[in-house]
Amino acid sequence: MKNSIRGALWSALVFPGSGQIVLKHRKRGFLFASVSVSGVIVMIVTVVRTTWNSLECLALQGSEITPSIMSTVVFSSLEAVKKYILPLMLLWWLLGIIDAWLIGRKYPENRQP
Repeated sequence: MKNSIRGALWSALVFPGSGQIVLKHRKRGFLFASVSVSGVIVMIVTVVRTTWNSLECLALQGSEITPSIMSTVVFSSLEAVKKYILPLMLLWWLLGIIDAWLIGRKYPENRQP
């Protein structure tokens, strides 16, 4: 299999940055992986913080917090993630795939850096 295809598949199917690591560009691979992990952490923190603040406001107003209200609050907090963070993460993932493919084209199977 060509290095360009192998690197792109690793980055696309396993984890962003894994294609670069397989192609022996470890610093770039760890950069893509660490930004991806950071993005996931930011998404989780955003959902938890938004949900917590909304539920706290409802509790201070004296509203009863039922499971249906809780699910509504969680789904509304996901809107910020879907609107801002997720598109950036998808763009970063795509850049990782393209970068791994370009590295593979630059260094064919018999010529590694």
